[in-house]
Amino acid sequence: MPSWTPAAAVRRGSRKLFAVATLGAAVVVGIPALLPGSTAVADPSSDQWLALRKCESSNNYSINTGNGYYGAYQFDLATWRSVGGSGYPHQASPSEQDARALMLYRMRGWQPWECASILGFGNDADARSGVTGDISIGGAASNQSSTSDNPGYQGQLSYGQSSAAIKVWQQQMAARGAGVPATGYFGPLTQALVLEVQRQNGLEQVGFIGPQTWAAAFTGTYNGQSASGTTTASSSAPGYPGQLRKGVYSEALRQWQAQMVAKGAPLSSTGYFGPNTAAVVLAVQAQNGLEQVGYIGPLTWAAAWSGSYHA
Repeated sequence: MPSWTPAAAVRRGSRKLFAVATLGAAVVVGIPALLPGSTAVADPSSDQWLALRKCESSNNYSINTGNGYYGAYQFDLATWRSVGGSGYPHQASPSEQDARALMLYRMRGWQPWECASILGFGNDADARSGVTGDISIGGAASNQSSTSDNPGYQGQLSYGQSSAAIKVWQQQMAARGAGVPATGYFGPLTQALVLEVQRQNGLEQVGFIGPQTWAAAFTGTYNGQSASGTTTASSSAPGYPGQLRKGVYSEALRQWQAQMVAKGAPLSSTGYFGPNTAAVVLAVQAQNGLEQVGYIGPLTWAAAWSGSYHA
């Protein structure tokens, strides 16, 4: 059985994550699954993993808010490396994130996840067993829930509407890599995504969310590509640097301005938040269905890379 020792403590709010030394390479096969009707205890259920992801990240596999924690399971980089991950967790496929979360559970149980404590989860016989050689990275087994996690069609959703149902659909698509903010507002970004989902699934491109487009978010095809072949994911946006307001000067603001200049905005990349920048910020917010607050928050920051803009 492999052994490890705590190497570093990382705090996020009240949570501590202890990075551990990377385990040696292991031959991987498949994650064991329970046979129908089995009463054996073997790893957490898909319902538990779903509840954990919803608590940790709103079930968003591609989330990167700039706080040092990434992906559906909110790995920090040290912990991701400790289970053999490379690159950034939020850039890994959902199946890889699932598998490495299971590896971490086999090594340390629910301890790394504050949400597990909030949800009242208890360790089973496989927790902290250290047995990870049977876990396939990117293999057939997955912690993702089945189509039964689809909460069910809740009526037609159209441009200009705001609702909790729209937010659910947006969150599901964001978890699949789509560059759409889960605001609950059906604006230009959401409409463009709806049309793309309809195109990729052979549906009539009506531009609203009917029962088939609703279901496609959970069970349909989505490859992150637009009709022109360009990616629709928002992962190209750098990490959010914190709120940027009128009168400030920063290199982060210069980066946002440069991105907007590339999209045709009448700006200079000075790094100063003056009247011209304020006008562009309001335009970006209006065109992407965001609240027109006049400062750059996380959604307005991301919209410079993944949102709509016309001068």
